[in-house]
Amino acid sequence: MENAFERRPWLLPTVLALLTLVLLRPALIPLQPGDRLNGKDLVDMFYPLNQATGQMIRAGTLPLWNPHQFIGHPFVGNPHAALLYPGTWFVWLVETQRGMALMLVLHTWLGAWGMARVARSFGSSYSGALLAGVIYAMSGWAGARYYAGHYNLMLVAGWMPWGIVAYRHALHRRPWPALLPGIGMLGIALLAGYPPLLIYLALAWVLLWLYHIVTTAEGERRRAAWDGAWKAVATGAGALILGAGMVLPAAELGRQSVREGVGLSFANQYALPPANLLTMAIPGLFGWPQVEPYYYWGADFVEEYTAYAGLLPLLAIPLAFRWARRENAYFLALIAFGLVYSFGIEGGLMPVLAHWIPGATSFRVPARGLLLVVIGLAGLTALLVTQLQRATVEERIALLRPALRVWLPVTIALLFALAIFFSGWYAAASHVEPMPLRAYLVAGALALAGAFALGAWATLWLWTQPDAAPGRWALALTAAFVILDAWHGAAPLIKVGPASEAPIWTGARSNIPPDTVGRVLERLPWGGPVNGASVTGHYHILGYDPLVITSFDRLKQLGSLNDPDSRVNELLGVRYVLATEPLDNSDNYELIGIAYNSFYYERIDPFPRAWIAADARVEPDDGAVLAQLADPATDLRATVFLDRALDCSSGGGTAEIVSYGANEVRIKTSGAGGVLVLSDQFYPGWRAEIDGEQTGIARADVALRAVCVPPGDHTVTFTYRPLSFYAGAAISALGWALWVIAGTVALRRR
Repeated sequence: MENAFERRPWLLPTVLALLTLVLLRPALIPLQPGDRLNGKDLVDMFYPLNQATGQMIRAGTLPLWNPHQFIGHPFVGNPHAALLYPGTWFVWLVETQRGMALMLVLHTWLGAWGMARVARSFGSSYSGALLAGVIYAMSGWAGARYYAGHYNLMLVAGWMPWGIVAYRHALHRRPWPALLPGIGMLGIALLAGYPPLLIYLALAWVLLWLYHIVTTAEGERRRAAWDGAWKAVATGAGALILGAGMVLPAAELGRQSVREGVGLSFANQYALPPANLLTMAIPGLFGWPQVEPYYYWGADFVEEYTAYAGLLPLLAIPLAFRWARRENAYFLALIAFGLVYSFGIEGGLMPVLAHWIPGATSFRVPARGLLLVVIGLAGLTALLVTQLQRATVEERIALLRPALRVWLPVTIALLFALAIFFSGWYAAASHVEPMPLRAYLVAGALALAGAFALGAWATLWLWTQPDAAPGRWALALTAAFVILDAWHGAAPLIKVGPASEAPIWTGARSNIPPDTVGRVLERLPWGGPVNGASVTGHYHILGYDPLVITSFDRLKQLGSLNDPDSRVNELLGVRYVLATEPLDNSDNYELIGIAYNSFYYERIDPFPRAWIAADARVEPDDGAVLAQLADPATDLRATVFLDRALDCSSGGGTAEIVSYGANEVRIKTSGAGGVLVLSDQFYPGWRAEIDGEQTGIARADVALRAVCVPPGDHTVTFTYRPLSFYAGAAISALGWALWVIAGTVALRRR
């Protein structure tokens, strides 16, 4: 096996590609027509998002602004849209769901190959590197991401190991061209659209930098420290230039979103519960989220706490202290660092890093530090297999003696004893659900873990046999065991199912016209993803996205968005309601259609989307504005509250939307003039012109847009021209051009 890899190095990525295809076959070739990966965020956010941007591209419109969710939301500032990532362009060219599945499979393989390269750079054998790739990209952590539908996170995770390889490459070479691989890798990872994961890569770099210093000759350590530091900073700066097309507009959205100014309590959300550490050794101990009848009953968000890598990787931790190899230190440090960070505030490390890393508190879920743990386990496993391959039989016996005589036998006995205990509990219980059946499921998980522990014992035992025949099979059986063990932690989480358009939105296509006058409200309980409007073309006041704009979030305090008659829905111009249950106790709506067990209503007297207010009041305090808007005595059409003064007459008049596009809105006005209010999201990058002359935009009623229109007939045009995106895209284009030129020059010199 090892000889084959040494003679044909291309076999390593090829075998990893084949293993990826076997594991993810359901995603590529589902058994049922119409089935697709149905991870939660894929269905709720990523499928509609990529379908909408693809539709706009095919229609010849740049997907800069999304008018179909909330009261408008930027595409360009949303990292999840990843507009400048080449993989997104591929998705636009093919059917969205199939294209995204292909991208996930490609990046799974990319991550596996990258982790194999990391292991090789630390002296691993080819066989060990192969197993490291499987553990990183095809075990429980990756399976949980497929279950959750963390599309962009998986894309960036595919580049993470290559970042370690690139920085290690730069550390061991002096010329500046050594920085180019790292700059390019980080730049493309930034464009892939999940910046928080790169913070963990930066932490892996810090540990690698420290490892590099410690392993350098004593007299050279100061130079090594300086050399590694400036290379890391230079690589990061270069990557920011390449990724500016995503970074600049995303930073702008971040400043405008609810993530701005949050503290440690927000960043600590979804820290690793200590009980879930058990699932790193016993997957399925608290059930599986997609396996009936009781699914998963542990702490919420199983996808954030799942990181099962296998039993041999766990066993590699204590065994790493039994053979002297300095490379073990780096992977042990990753495991310790990632685990402590995953506990959030309770671990003590996260608050320190949050203090020193600007903006770190804007990113939650410290449990994602488990990714570092998985990288460490993968690397240690590769080095353990390498050590077993290269050691003599006597050295293997000495290395594995405690594992074969004590650790594994005790573990196996304990697991089977607990399995019997919980089985007995199930048999003796009164069968008042859910506890008895849960006990049965726990017994099954413990018994399966015991069986795999027994397999680990048998696998390691083969390495200690002096006979040639068992020795020849030891490596192959170890590889098979590690792969099956990793897959059994991932496969139950990777499911496909119907991912077609929700019937409630299909019915909306024929019952609710996607006009420019009225917005829609999908009322709870929802019959489909709220982002379905992005695909059908309706204008929904709700949306699903982590980066909700702060002003809209404040405006929601005006009333319940789920109540069609609330003041906030009146102000935002809700005209149609989609419901899975009849709408009772409302005299403002009439039934206009029934389809797919859904009900469609139209408001009898809807509030206009654009109007001219005669009474303009300046009130920069949003709390005071909300109190005034909530007062029934306030005439929402006649009175508008502005965040700054507009030199405007107050005679009144009429306004009519004559053209409503994604990036441009045209309104005809007439009358004595006043403050024109458009119930769309106020946001940087929007410009206004009156008859071709630019004018200023004020924030009205907490979150809306307003301009001053003079008396008479005029055309007001709102246009979205985000400087952050255009400047960022230009910087990225120039940066990539220079990167290609520099790479070409470096190759020619080489």
